[in-house]
Amino acid sequence: MVTRAAFAAAVFLYAAFSSPTPDAPGIVEFAVLALLLFAATSMRLPRDRWAYPFFGLLAYGTIIPLAIGALSGHASGDIARDVIAFAALAVPVVYASQFPDDQKSQNTLLALLIGVGMLFSLRYLAQAWRDISALGVGSLDHHFLYLANSPLVAFAAAFLLLRGCFTEKRVLYAFGFILASLIPLAAMIGMMQRATLGLLVFAWFGFLIYTLIKTPRRAAAVIAVCAGIIALLWPLPTLVWESLSEKTLAVGWNARGAELAVMMDAVNANPVTALFGAGWGSLFKSPAVGDLWVRFTHSLFTSLLWKAGWLGLIMAAAAFAGLVMDATRRLKADPVLLAALILPLLPALFLYGSYKSLCFGLLLLALARCNGHPLKQSDKPIPLI
Repeated sequence: MVTRAAFAAAVFLYAAFSSPTPDAPGIVEFAVLALLLFAATSMRLPRDRWAYPFFGLLAYGTIIPLAIGALSGHASGDIARDVIAFAALAVPVVYASQFPDDQKSQNTLLALLIGVGMLFSLRYLAQAWRDISALGVGSLDHHFLYLANSPLVAFAAAFLLLRGCFTEKRVLYAFGFILASLIPLAAMIGMMQRATLGLLVFAWFGFLIYTLIKTPRRAAAVIAVCAGIIALLWPLPTLVWESLSEKTLAVGWNARGAELAVMMDAVNANPVTALFGAGWGSLFKSPAVGDLWVRFTHSLFTSLLWKAGWLGLIMAAAAFAGLVMDATRRLKADPVLLAALILPLLPALFLYGSYKSLCFGLLLLALARCNGHPLKQSDKPIPLI
C-alpha cells in the first residue's frame, strides 16, 4: 500500500532526523508533514467503540478552545503550537485503517514503534557520550534531551525487556531482546525518568512473580541472566541508584503539586474558564519550571483541564478509558505488549509533558490497532488476564 509506505517514511524521517518537540519546523518537519498528509488520503474512519469518544474530543478541541484562544487575543504562534500538540490525539483516528488485523500490518506497526524508540535512544546516547559522567544532562543540547523523553523510548525498553524475559521461547531471540533493551534503558536512565523506570521495575517484578509460580525454571533462568548482566555492569547499577536517589531528595516530584494548585486557581477563576478552559495559546506561571511563563503543564489531563476546561477533561477521560479498555480486551492474550503500551501512557497522562508529540500519537495508534501476535500454541504468552 502506497499510503502505508508514505506513513512509514514519515515515521523514519521523524525518528532519524527530527525530535518530538522541535523549536521551529525545518525541511525535515515539512517533509514529515507532507508524507503524513499523503498517507491520510486513504483514511477510513474506524468504527470501533473506542473511536466515538475520540471523535467527540477532537471535535470539541478543534472548536471551543480554538475559539476561546482567538477571542482572548492569545498569540497566534502559541495557539498554533497547542493545536499541533492536540493533533497527536488524531493519529489513531486518521491512521487506524493503515494497520488492519493481518500479521504483516501488525508487525509493521510494532517495528515502527520500536524503531522510533531505538533511533531516538541511539541519537541521544551518541550525543551523551561526550558527557557520560553526568548521565547525559550536563552539556547536552535540549534538542537531544527531548529524544530520550519520548514515550516510544519507554515502550521499546519495556517491550524488549519483558518480551525477552517472559514470553519469547527462542533462547537466542530472548537474550537478544534483553540486550537490546539496554539501549533505551540507558537513555531513560540518562534522563532520570524516575516514574517510568519505577513503573518498568514494578511490571518486571509482577511478571517475574507470576512466572515463578507458573514456570519456575524460566523464572530461575531470567533471574540468572539478569543477575549476570548486572554483575558485568557493576558498579554502574549502584551509581544509577545513587543518582536517582539524589535527584529525588533534591527535587522531590518537581513541584508537580504546586503547578497543579496554581493551574486550578487559574482555571476556576470564573465559571466560563472552569467549564470551557482558557483556550489554546493561554499561558501561566508554572512553579515546576521556576515560575516561568509556559503554555503547557506536565500531564495531558491537567493541560486539557487548563486549556479545554472540565468539559474537555471529562471528554478526554472518557476517550482514554474507552481506548484502554478496548486494548485490554484485544491484548488479554499478550499481557507483555499490553503492559509495554500502558507503561509510557500513564506518565504522559499524569506526570510528564511527553504527550505533545507524534510519538504519543503513534503510541495511541498502537493501543487502538495492536491485537497481539497469533503465535503457535507452544509460543503463547503467559495469560495474566
